[in-house]
Amino acid sequence: MINFKKISKIFSQFLDNTLTIHNNKGRLDQLIRSNIEVNRRLWDLEDIARMHNLDFEHVALAKQEIDKNNQTRNNLVQKIDVELEKVLKNNPSGPIEKFYGESPGMVIDRLAILFIKLSVIKKMNSVIEEKDLKREYLNKEKVISNQINKMGNFLDLYFLRIQQGEVFFEIQQPVKIYNDNRIKKYIKILKKNGGGDF
Repeated sequence: MINFKKISKIFSQFLDNTLTIHNNKGRLDQLIRSNIEVNRRLWDLEDIARMHNLDFEHVALAKQEIDKNNQTRNNLVQKIDVELEKVLKNNPSGPIEKFYGESPGMVIDRLAILFIKLSVIKKMNSVIEEKDLKREYLNKEKVISNQINKMGNFLDLYFLRIQQGEVFFEIQQPVKIYNDNRIKKYIKILKKNGGGDF
């Protein structure tokens, strides 16, 4: 059965480079592994996009890759939710007071980002020499660890409450705008006419 401990193991093994394809044969495990993988790729692409020493073309290419990988990430969250809906026997037609706006896939996605952040901070802490900076980043490590534990506990409780029919989630249907090449000319028109935050 899926739980935070299992998700945590998948994330940790991926970040430690100890996860092999044979370790996780189930579809849900594979999707969770793919989620942290795409989030790690996005992390690296965001770093590239922030590099001021690179030319505009290089940054623009990084931004295009970010868009593609964000779409992959969104698709993975949806696929995770589809699998979890089956496993947890989610009933998406319950009364509104039982509805959770954030799906389990969204929570898992947020956990993946926190695991990546924790991994990066731990690596930085292994090389930081200045005492004040080291203390600050050790504190950041504690904060992120605490956030992971709280979110993991929430996720396990969320899974249980879904199984018991106390709450439900809906699988979010993507509504694409910016990835639709047919609409780009209209976005340009709106920008040109001062049409809001585009």
